[in-house]
Amino acid sequence: MSNVPLRNRIAVGLLAAVLLAACGTRLPDSAFETQGRTEESSSSDDGGDTGGDAEATDGAVTSTDGGTAGATTTGGATGGATGGTTTGGAPGGASGPNQASDTGITATTITIGNITAENGVLGDAFAPAVRGLRAWVQAINAKGGMNGRQVILKTCDDREDRTRTLACARRLVEQDKVFALIATNTRAMGGAAEYLNQQGIPVVGMPITASFYRYPHFFGLYPQPMSYKRDGSVGNNGQIMGSTGFYRWFKEELGVQKAAVFLYDIPESKQAGDSFAKGLQLEGFSVQSFTVSFAAPSFDQAVAAMQSQGTEIIFDSMDDGANRKLCDAMARRQFSVKAKVSTIVAMGDTVGERYNDTCRNSVYIGGNSIPYTTTSNPVVKEFRDAYARYQPGQPVHQWALEAWAAGNLLRDALQPMGPAPTRKGFEDFLRAMKKYTGGGVFLPGMEYSPSDFSAPTEESCFTMARWLDDEGGWTRASATDQVCIPDATVYASPALEQGN
Repeated sequence: MSNVPLRNRIAVGLLAAVLLAACGTRLPDSAFETQGRTEESSSSDDGGDTGGDAEATDGAVTSTDGGTAGATTTGGATGGATGGTTTGGAPGGASGPNQASDTGITATTITIGNITAENGVLGDAFAPAVRGLRAWVQAINAKGGMNGRQVILKTCDDREDRTRTLACARRLVEQDKVFALIATNTRAMGGAAEYLNQQGIPVVGMPITASFYRYPHFFGLYPQPMSYKRDGSVGNNGQIMGSTGFYRWFKEELGVQKAAVFLYDIPESKQAGDSFAKGLQLEGFSVQSFTVSFAAPSFDQAVAAMQSQGTEIIFDSMDDGANRKLCDAMARRQFSVKAKVSTIVAMGDTVGERYNDTCRNSVYIGGNSIPYTTTSNPVVKEFRDAYARYQPGQPVHQWALEAWAAGNLLRDALQPMGPAPTRKGFEDFLRAMKKYTGGGVFLPGMEYSPSDFSAPTEESCFTMARWLDDEGGWTRASATDQVCIPDATVYASPALEQGN
């Protein structure tokens, strides 16, 4: 996000996609555990409660969201555009009435699962993904489901705890019999990744950990995991691959040359931060790297050093809370930069409230999906309308849009199979996709073909958004939805996090 250039891959997977969150805890999980208490969660379908099916397993909660089990519908309205090209197609396509063709599939329903850290040390930072998926399930069921099947969504909140993640996975697989996991979003996925892969469960989600860089049944929604063989080793033979196009864009567009990179003193953050620094140096930047304490990050000394050196742009592999503390330290010294490059966890409506005046209008975020404010795109508009209806009062976030698009990806994969969808067919569809855009949401298009990393350069394409108060929030930072650098340098750095 192919055999040809790695064009969808940006600077170590959208700034490590959120190694922010892969790094987020400042206290051991045991400090936040609640033993012996059953938590319940529920969701609503057009305002009606369909929850009440919640049970606890080591603190993990499974709830039934959005569908009406056993309801029989006809027609199967799907809504939305597929976008992009798919070749190879999904096998199956038997004629006749719907069949109970695979685990999680009956004649009238399809059951999917989701593991998201809706609560935890980082609060509800990851929750937008499952909110977006809930809206998608309720919206598609209101239109008749998928090929006449109502969609049942089973969710599990792992609270960023690896033991709970495994408990969630076991319950979803062994008890709830889900067909696949869609739009997963947790920094603790490594606790369940090996189990899910062994069980042959298709997992589509936000690649917060290297699980999506390693296992063949894992399909990340961001560029980098799509490029790897995912044959049991992380990345490309233990190397995390990056390309420099993302950094070159800032150099050329903003005229910046002096950069700072912030990273935590833990392997996950160091892996990403070191790669950022290498990519910047390859593009001719002068780079200062600042390693801060994971347990108690402090930024005043680093801000003084940046001020002394005339730093113009900041990158980081930290969580959003640490970034706001960094911005507060900058405000205390009245120091600002041309660009504060954040990660997608910050790309929501709440950035207007949480980032101070020193940083807010300099926040940039790169990715492979167009901003959720792009309502001129019909898929985005459909998402915004459904989200307002089915998730009332919840702030809009880029992860919610991407989860919605992941639901559409499932629909687009299974629809050609008609009455007899299968897990194998779903994965065959994913592996055969060519430049799938989900109706123009994912740019330049998604493919899961392993890349040839031998070429010294590649075409690097991505989207770029920034926050501007005068524009009402998130807006496109480039002249077009998609930015392409034709000859970005390809480089490697060691994988320090193994995704298990």
